[in-house]
Amino acid sequence: MPQRIESKPQRSLKRVPAAAACGALACVIGVGSAAAYLTGIATAENPFTIDTNLKISLTEPSFDPASAKDVAPMQTVAKDPTITNTGSVDAYVAADVKVPVFSGSAIVEGAIAQRTDADLFSYAANDGWMRVGDPVLKDGFRTYRYVYDAKLAAGDATPSIFDGVTLANLTEDVGISDTTIDITAYAIQSEGFANAQEAQSAYDSQAHATATIDA
Repeated sequence: MPQRIESKPQRSLKRVPAAAACGALACVIGVGSAAAYLTGIATAENPFTIDTNLKISLTEPSFDPASAKDVAPMQTVAKDPTITNTGSVDAYVAADVKVPVFSGSAIVEGAIAQRTDADLFSYAANDGWMRVGDPVLKDGFRTYRYVYDAKLAAGDATPSIFDGVTLANLTEDVGISDTTIDITAYAIQSEGFANAQEAQSAYDSQAHATATIDA
């Protein structure tokens, strides 16, 4: 007897459109890009203290005001301006020396000469002090600027700018009976400068002094 062969219906495979497949992939990628990652931050705290204690004092240990009265021509009076760093910041220091001038006759190199706006007193600067710039003549005085060529550590003192002043060898009354020799000291921190001249230039560019001067 012949066998009966029954045919079963075949299920057809449906193809997913390419656009739909790409969309599904995009969804997977989208989910992946939104994933969170572990992160961390570490902070180091380093405390700093700031030292602004820049102070100097100007003294003249050998100067006796009584010796400066009734000074005669060619007489030398002890006067030794010295700068001390009384603060805690290392510094470069400088000083202005303001010398009175006169006009009249004086003995210069063994001969009488007429002088105009000549220094009434002379002195010799000590080692370590450099004269910088041109002296300035104003209001009967000539001002010289001197710079100490080494760093002045906290608590240290400079050598004196000079040790004494000598009155000019006057031959006549030049009309000056009372006058002064004024010294003004300056300081600027040494940090940030290669040498005293560089520090001096920076000081001059500033409008105000950066140090207080003890009386």
